Amino acid sequence: MKIFKRRTEYKPLIIQADKPFQEMTKKEADAYSEWFLSKIDERSDYLREIVSEGLHIDIKQLDFTLDSTLLIWKWFLKEAKLAKTPESELDKIREGLRGMPQSFIDHMVEMARVELSIRTEYILRDIGMYLGKMFISNYENLRWTIKYKPKSYIYVNVPIIVGFVDDKPEYPKPFHPDLEPIDFARLPAMKIFEGTQKESDLYEKCKEWISLIPPIADKG
Repeated sequence: MKIFKRRTEYKPLIIQADKPFQEMTKKEADAYSEWFLSKIDERSDYLREIVSEGLHIDIKQLDFTLDSTLLIWKWFLKEAKLAKTPESELDKIREGLRGMPQSFIDHMVEMARVELSIRTEYILRDIGMYLGKMFISNYENLRWTIKYKPKSYIYVNVPIIVGFVDDKPEYPKPFHPDLEPIDFARLPAMKIFEGTQKESDLYEKCKEWISLIPPIADKG
């Protein structure tokens, strides 16, 4: 797998959090959420500027519609890079797997030897903010919220979007999945490790979740 060096300068948003989200108090989580939501317009506009320049397109094409995600991801795949995982991080993996068969430990370490570059992670954060604005702006029955417990919840104390309903027949009752936009953006990016990424990956992921948005109830 080829490792690339960083190219174009990208001005990142530095997260305002000095402790793991699981350890935050309700007051700290609320403060972080307020800060995060206050940055969405700014970072979305910055992303639109960078993408429009990179693809040589009119910025108006990046209009927070589903189709605009095709352009966002086309640009992202040109910019996304892998980097070597620091040895200190690999040591943490070895430590966490202590007691497991050595062959399993070696396999897990080998799989973790490359990661998304820091710059790529910064870009995904902004793409996540863009997607958050896209969902909230276009679907009035979606909203931002925070879940403070249980502490074991993967998205505890971070802003998430709720209002989705998955009512597949195999579920005994409707399931209400939560969308954390930054992690949402990272999921299709994982295909880069396998070399199976496509320009339509983000579009298809968004389309899948849009299908989980229930229609607005008739107020008449």
